[in-house]
Amino acid sequence: MTTLAEKIPTMTDADLNSLRANATRLAETGASTQVMAAADILPVIDTEIARRAALPKAAKAPVKRAAPKKKLPPVTGHQTALPSS
Repeated sequence: MTTLAEKIPTMTDADLNSLRANATRLAETGASTQVMAAADILPVIDTEIARRAALPKAAKAPVKRAAPKKKLPPVTGHQTALPSS
């Protein structure tokens, strides 16, 4: 079974920040086992956050826009597709 510390590198930034907030809360107000677990995992979380902050920011790819639609000349008069008899 995968431990929480092994899952941390695969977490999204939002999940990592949420985990850190929860671990901080448990370190202050949790039961004794929760306090110990939070104290063990907080350094791992902080290390991963620092590693991600040190990575160069990826340049965003330019957004491709659809080609503008060609303007058609305005239709004048009444047109019908009925065959003449």
